[in-house]
Amino acid sequence: MNNHFNEEEYNKLIEKYNYKDMLHDAFKQVITPEFKKHGFKKKGKTFYREREGIIEICEVQYSRGNHRTTASFTYNISIAIPSIYTTLGIQESNKLNTTICGLSFGEVVKWAYNLPARVDDWFYLEAYSQEKPSVVFYESELSEAEISKQKSFESNWENRYNVKTGEGFDKVLVEDIEKVILPFFQSIPDAESLIEYLKNEEPKREIDEQMMYQLGNFYYENGEQEKGREMLKRTRNGEYKVAINDDIESGRIVL
Repeated sequence: MNNHFNEEEYNKLIEKYNYKDMLHDAFKQVITPEFKKHGFKKKGKTFYREREGIIEICEVQYSRGNHRTTASFTYNISIAIPSIYTTLGIQESNKLNTTICGLSFGEVVKWAYNLPARVDDWFYLEAYSQEKPSVVFYESELSEAEISKQKSFESNWENRYNVKTGEGFDKVLVEDIEKVILPFFQSIPDAESLIEYLKNEEPKREIDEQMMYQLGNFYYENGEQEKGREMLKRTRNGEYKVAINDDIESGRIVL
């Protein structure tokens, strides 16, 4: 990526484009119709779909610094299971708040493409693009082959559309909903199957560990300490080893 600042180009771009408005237009004209086409309902910036005891939730989060010269957004993805809250005696009037796990878009991209590390999970439109740091270097214990795979993917990922003109942006938005977000939701058959898997099985991938870690903590903090303890034990030697050991040392949990 060429990071040389071209003032003449920059001035022409900000005269022609308002990136904040472009992002909001994409939300209204591309993202919203795409989710609704697949049966999702909309509440504010949140899309949700109910089926088989679960609620699939995808929230659009705009950057606080969005303005006419630069704008960005990402997705926050979560799974809600109201029956768990009912079983634990937790009263929650808003069913969208009955979540058991929350994931970043980057974590779901990692799952969808079987990557060794997460990617930058923000979508940008801006007149001057600075190179984003590779997230490879935030991941530990990657082999040379894994780093090579990640860098190759990131190179293509970061150049899927023109951040300065928006060319190709709409197509990317549709593709990511259809190839990343929806397949993740569809990988969960129903609430009962997901709960049983997280409660009783060994995690197969990091995203399973993350859901298991979050649900384990939820149980532990809401009167089902033994259930929570067993789930946390199964994630203790994986990606959440440091977090769990910190919780043990602080006395927050006892395994």
